[in-house]
Amino acid sequence: MLNELKATCGRNRRVLGSFLSLSIVQFANYLAPLVTLPYLFRVLGPAKFGLVELARVITVYFLFLTDYSFGLSATREISIRRNDPARISEVFSAVLVLRFLLVVLSAAILSAAVWTLPKLRPDWPVYYLSFGHVLGMWLFPVWLFQGLERMKHIATLTVVSKTLVIAGIFLIVRRQEDYLYVPLLQSSGAVFVGLAGLAIAIRSFGVRFRLPPSAMLKREFLDGWHLFVSKMATTMYTTSNTLILGLFTDLTFVGYYAAGDKIVRAVQGLQLPLSQAIFPHIGRLASQSRRAALAYTGKITRLVSVATLAMSAGLFFGAPFITRVVQGQASPEGTAVIRILSFLPFIIGLSNMFGVQVMVNFGLQKTLTRVLLAAGVLNILVALLLVMPLKHVGVATAAVTTETFVTVALFLALHRNGLDVFRAARTESFDGR
Repeated sequence: MLNELKATCGRNRRVLGSFLSLSIVQFANYLAPLVTLPYLFRVLGPAKFGLVELARVITVYFLFLTDYSFGLSATREISIRRNDPARISEVFSAVLVLRFLLVVLSAAILSAAVWTLPKLRPDWPVYYLSFGHVLGMWLFPVWLFQGLERMKHIATLTVVSKTLVIAGIFLIVRRQEDYLYVPLLQSSGAVFVGLAGLAIAIRSFGVRFRLPPSAMLKREFLDGWHLFVSKMATTMYTTSNTLILGLFTDLTFVGYYAAGDKIVRAVQGLQLPLSQAIFPHIGRLASQSRRAALAYTGKITRLVSVATLAMSAGLFFGAPFITRVVQGQASPEGTAVIRILSFLPFIIGLSNMFGVQVMVNFGLQKTLTRVLLAAGVLNILVALLLVMPLKHVGVATAAVTTETFVTVALFLALHRNGLDVFRAARTESFDGR
């Protein structure tokens, strides 16, 4: 009994430690854009700011492609095999090789897009400079740190990197013509973190790189296929709206939409550390007791619901003030975007619990993939329908419509499979009494 209690306390400490470290990482990741957002919006102007954001959004596609699904599949495998150093090195090597091949593929796709699309060709330098972020994240084995629940070093590196990037932006970007320095500085920070994180992994965790056999590469690739399709489908409705807006309207509207979206996503991202911290914990619980894992997830879902509802309310009522702070003056365009998107923290908080935490850990990846693919198609159709008449308001409406569809569809799918997290939490509480 005493040993079991000690083990439980140890697991809780690891989850808490991972949560605190990931909170620092996430805080730094979202604070940096918020600190520089008002400055860049005013110095560069809506159009150039929109161009930089368009390049960043295109880079996000390649970040998702090169990450594949290793952030979940490799994290889960390393978490389960954490006491097997040889197996960890095998996974480490396979993931590095596969991600390198995906980086090469991404570079080829980017070049084809930039030199064939007239809308992108004149500003080719900004797209290639932004692509440096992909190289940095290829080197960064964050999935290894998450699987081993050792995130303290990464928190330190991220804070140092983001601080240097922020300082560089304020010191170097002084005129509208300096817009190219923005993606250059951001990519440099990503490469720094990637190299440093790789060095720490090799030195501290004892992982060794060995060229993996083709059979293992194939196994690792296929193991994460459904999760990858799910993530790419998610990308279709989380980042495609900025791209659609940039291709069909003026870059000024991209600037207004990107500024509002960045603020809302930053608030929404406050819940991500908790999601990343509890994911491996729920995975281990599910392998031991599905009932215990579901009850635990239900309790966390209640907490997330209350917290994210408060976030959404704050964004909705504070939209005019936020717009004045960011843009230097009251802006109907900026306020409208923030108010429409303000519902996202609450909606996405629930969908993350239903989809990532329950479906992935309970083996329902195929169902999750189908829902997200349908959502991706829905978002593109709605965005294309509304972008011309409503511009930034249209794509914001498409985003909220799609996220609502995802949350409802995931809840119904879980209910059909007997995985109602709210009922499980109530049952656990009743049994506890």
